[in-house]
Parts: sequence; structure tokens; C-alpha cells
Amino acid sequence: MPKLSLKLKKGLEETGRLVRYHELKKITNKLPSIILTGHHCYDYTESIFLHLTRGGGKKAFYTLPPFDGERFLPLVFFEDKELAVLYDYVLNHMQVFEDESNKDPIYKRNRIRMDLLPILEKENWNFHKIYWNFHDRSQLNLQFNLKREPISKQGPHIFRIPHETWTSLNLTAKKDLIDFHLKLLGHYPLYKSGFDNFRLQSEGERAFLENKNCFLYKSKFGDLFIIDKKSPAFKKAISYRDGENLCIEWNQNRFKISDPQGKYSLGSWHHGQKIQIRSGNKEISECMRENGIPFFLRTFIPILYFDGEPIQILFSLFSKSEKNYPKRIYLER
Repeated sequence: MPKLSLKLKKGLEETGRLVRYHELKKITNKLPSIILTGHHCYDYTESIFLHLTRGGGKKAFYTLPPFDGERFLPLVFFEDKELAVLYDYVLNHMQVFEDESNKDPIYKRNRIRMDLLPILEKENWNFHKIYWNFHDRSQLNLQFNLKREPISKQGPHIFRIPHETWTSLNLTAKKDLIDFHLKLLGHYPLYKSGFDNFRLQSEGERAFLENKNCFLYKSKFGDLFIIDKKSPAFKKAISYRDGENLCIEWNQNRFKISDPQGKYSLGSWHHGQKIQIRSGNKEISECMRENGIPFFLRTFIPILYFDGEPIQILFSLFSKSEKNYPKRIYLER
């Protein structure tokens, strides 16, 4: 752990937390489950003062949400007196293992806990009330989808934010922008560490972030995508005949083409495939990149085939504002 801490350039405590959650997430990815932590409203007060002493702003008060889609904090629902009763019961009826570092004054969090919190208690600081002043119970959805069954959901599922908008914003505004769109999707804000990681990646060739609820993606000069994992874009396209027409449906959009001879069909992209354009042939992967399609969605983009050959990429099914490519269908005779 100390070697990893030096490599990540993070404190030993934070490194341990990252490793712990990384291992827990591997379990939740394999089994239908969520992570419960023992954080309570006293921990929240410690955290906000810890963030403020490091120069944190108003975002510090929204730390430790009750449920962020991956981690649930049941103890934040206990009022101060109820938590004290619960704590006494645990001490008297269960074996408690105390981390020896919890009382080491070398750590700022411990100094806040041991020196500042008793003063706040003496001044009648209501830890529970302060916590819920900055968290919204009405946004809390406790119907966890442990069976991982698809849930129909109205509203947006993909946001595409222009590159120019992203580059014009400062760090705080960039985080606010992402958090605002995540809220529209019904998700909680990004953890600061996740945002910092994504922002640093965005200075390179490609930025990619995945959590339990969504994907964030941005190429160097491309738009920023925020995509809900429940998006219909992650389902395979379907095709059917409507009289002499071929109909293709995907991502809640529909494409129809006249096909009296039944030569058109639905297909998808495979590595190395090319498509005929006016000047010759072009790699389909290059067409996808030019249109800014995130790499993890490219195999879902429907492609129109004629006699078994790809002839048009149906970008209009990804977004109604997009044009299919090529605009004109070139058929070899």
C-alpha cells in the first residue's frame, strides 16, 4: 500500500480507500448487489471541514450523498441521539475493531474529529439536520435494481455537449456541467476524484469514464458525451418488412427505405470494413471517428446493406440531427 500511495501521489488513507472500493466494485460487477458503508452524519461534518481547510467551495457541503448509484449510507438516516444509542449497543454486543490510525493526530481528519467536533457538540451542532440541509430525500430512489432487469425510463438518455462549450469553461463550471446533466439522467454527481481523472484525460487524445450508471466520453477535439447505461442505444437494432419497405428501428428512432426486390438488409460494423463513397472506398471506422461516435457504441450503429455489402451508415438513428453517410447511396452495377 505505501508503494501504491507513492505511485498515485495520494495519501496512505486515500489510497487505502480507493483500493477498498475498487475491490468492492469488482464484487458488485459480478453479483447483483450494492455497497453499504458505515458513514454517518458525524463523518459528514468531518468531511466538510476537511474539504474547507483544503480550500474547498460550496461543493464540499454536498459530499457523502445517501446513495450515489453504487454506495448506500444507511446511517445518515439516524438522528444524533438514535446514532448514539446504536453506537452504544454495538460496543456492548459486538466485537469492534478500531483502526489504530484513527487516533493518530498526524492526520488532519483525526484532529478535526478529536478537537473540533466536541466543540460543535457543546454548541448544540445538529449533525443530522446539517447533513439533510444539503441532501435531498426526494431525489433518493431506494428501489435498487438488484436483479439488473431493464427498467423503462422516460426522458433523455444521451447528452452531447459541444467541444467549444467544454473548452470555454473553468474547472468548477465543467464539474457543474457534468453534474447537471447527470441529475437530468437521475444520477448523483461525480466524485471529485472521478472528475479529476476524466478532466486530466481530456487534455490528451481521449477521455473515458465508466461507473455503475453511465459513460463519459470525449475525444481530443470532439464533443463530450454523457450516456446512461440504460440507454436504448446499447440494444441491437431490429429490422422488419412493411409491405415493399424495409424498416429499421434503433435508439427509439426509425428508418424506412423502399425495397420491392428485397435486396436491402440490416447490418453492423466489423473491423476492417469499408464503404463505397463518391471517390472510392473508405474505412467505416474512420467514418465513425469523424462523426464523433464513442468507441463503445460503434458496433451498435445500424448499417444499411445491399446484396450483402455495406452502403450507408445510419447516423440519423443515433441522433435525428445527424445525416446518414454517405448522403447518396452508391450501388455498383
